[in-house]
Amino acid sequence: MLKIETGDLRGKTIDVVPDPRTRYTSAIIRRSLANMVDFEGKTCLDVCAGSGIVGVEMLSNGARHVTFVDVSGLSISTIKRNIKKLGLEEKVDIKRIDARRFLESYAGVFDIIYSDPPYELGIVNEIASRVHNVMADNSIFILQCSKREKPSESVIEKLRVVKEKDYGDTLLIFFKKA
Repeated sequence: MLKIETGDLRGKTIDVVPDPRTRYTSAIIRRSLANMVDFEGKTCLDVCAGSGIVGVEMLSNGARHVTFVDVSGLSISTIKRNIKKLGLEEKVDIKRIDARRFLESYAGVFDIIYSDPPYELGIVNEIASRVHNVMADNSIFILQCSKREKPSESVIEKLRVVKEKDYGDTLLIFFKKA
């Protein structure tokens, strides 16, 4: 079980994905996100969503709608169970699709995009190079990645870094459109 750290749903729990390869965004990072980002009324995207904990924190802090994207069937079934348990079905879309394909094919835009791709699989650059497709001019893209896997400058030419926060081996990088 993971505990929701912030907002209206604070203290409620959600199920974890029954897969030992799933890495969870820590409570301290989720609390920091809630303190740094205004989710109120925003349309959000949680890419490589895992259990859905970050998207649930967004909803708990006033997000109008969250789209969860993950390729894993175990993740998708866990997200669906968590959303139903919390009564949030009206505020979400859940997509089982590879994040890269979703970012290339989705026709809309989001106010806030969050991605925590698996570390050290080379996916960070692929997501960072495609995310501009779902960003409006004032959108924020928040990337959680290992310090050893920051996106390369050539990959993020359509984005500009506006803030970086260090959490041990983990970085949160905030981007806007360039």
